[in-house]
Amino acid sequence: MSSNFYNRASAVLNLVLVIVIGTLVVHKLRRPARVISFPSPAKRSDEASAVPDKREKFYYADIKSPSGRRRSVIDQLRAMGVPNDLLALVARVDFEAGWESRFKSCHGDMDKMAAVQLEMNMSKDAEMRAALGEEGFKQWDQKYMLWEAMSTKVAVTPAEADAIYALKKKLQRKQFEVEQARLKGTIDDAGINDAYDKAYSEYYTNLKSVLGDQRYAESQQLDDAFVGGNLRYQLASVNPTEAQFQELFKVEQGLKQARSELDHQFQNNPSSREFQEKANALNEAHDLEYQRILGSDAFNALKKAQDPAYSQMKKYEALWGLDENKIDKVYSTLQNFQSAAADYQNQLRALQAQGRGADAAAINGNLQKLAAQTEQTLQGYVGPDTYNRLQRNHVLPFNQRQPLQRGPL
Repeated sequence: MSSNFYNRASAVLNLVLVIVIGTLVVHKLRRPARVISFPSPAKRSDEASAVPDKREKFYYADIKSPSGRRRSVIDQLRAMGVPNDLLALVARVDFEAGWESRFKSCHGDMDKMAAVQLEMNMSKDAEMRAALGEEGFKQWDQKYMLWEAMSTKVAVTPAEADAIYALKKKLQRKQFEVEQARLKGTIDDAGINDAYDKAYSEYYTNLKSVLGDQRYAESQQLDDAFVGGNLRYQLASVNPTEAQFQELFKVEQGLKQARSELDHQFQNNPSSREFQEKANALNEAHDLEYQRILGSDAFNALKKAQDPAYSQMKKYEALWGLDENKIDKVYSTLQNFQSAAADYQNQLRALQAQGRGADAAAINGNLQKLAAQTEQTLQGYVGPDTYNRLQRNHVLPFNQRQPLQRGPL
C-alpha cells in the first residue's frame, strides 16, 4: 500500500482530533461569560460583607442568529491567536450540528434526507464565509479544494492554485445542479450519468491544461512510478518475471493513453454506442495482451484473484457448502451473465441517447429475463441454502430480493 495512503489516513485521524478539540472550545465559549462586580475595599466593612452584585453581562445574549453567534465566537478565537484552519473546523462543526434536527425530522425518508443534505451543502459556503470573513474563507476553502483535486500533492504557483480552485468550484456548482434536477425528477439516471461524465471530462481536461502532462499525472497518481508500484501489487498472485512485468507495464501505458484519447474524443457524448464499442474493444485488446504475455492459465488465475466474488467464495467455501467445482461453475456462470449484461447495457444507453424509449424498454426486458434465467440456473446448481448465502453476502450481481429459504450465515 502506498505512502500516500498512510499520509491521507494520518491526516484524517489528525482532523478528527482537531474537530473534537474545536467542538469542546465552541461549547465552552457558548456558555455565557459572567462579569461579577465586587465591592471596593475602601467601602465600609458591612458593605464589604454584602452579597456581590448579581448584575451579569452576556457576550451572546443579544445575538439571535446562529450565523451571528458563530461569527462572534470565531472573532474571539481569532483574537486569541487560534489559526484559521482550526477556526474553520470549529465553524464547520457548529454549522453542521445546526442541521441535526432537520435530518431527524426526515424519519428515514431517503429523498427528504437527500434534499436536506443538498440544502446544507449549498448553504455551507455562505455560512462559512460569514463566519470566517472573505479572506479566511478562501484560504480554508481553497486549501481543501486543492487537497481534493490532487491525490498526490504537486507544487503549484499562486496563479495555478487560483485556476484549480475556480475549476473545482465550477464542478461543485454543476454537481449541485445535477442533484437538484435528480431530486425534482427532471433528469433520469442516464441523463445524470451523462451530465457527470461531461462535467468531469471537462474538469480533468482543464486541470491537465493548468498542470501540464507530468504534474497532472503525478497529481492523479497516473505517473509511471505510482502505476508501476500498483501494478506489481496487483500481479503478485501470478508472480510474473521481470521481462513479463515490463511488457505488461507497456500494455497498461498504452491502454491509459488510448483511453485518455477516447475520453477526449467523446467528452460531449460519453454514452454513445460508438464510445462504448471502442471502450470495449480497448478492454478486450488489453485482456488479449495479458493472456499472450502471461499464458492462459496464469491469466485466468489472475482474473479470479482480482474478482471479489471469487475471493469470497474461496474464503467461505466450507461455510457456504461450496467446493472447487461449484465455485468454478458459479464463477463462469456469473462471468457469462456479466458479459451479456454489459452488451445489453450498451444497447440501452445507445437507445436512450437516441430517445427510443420503446426499444430501450424491450432491451431492458430481455436483460431482466436473462437475470431471472441465470438466477434459476444457479439456484438449481448450488441449492437454495447456498444460493441464499451467496445472495445475502452480495456475491451475486442481481437485485437483492428476500431469500427463498432463510438459513444461517
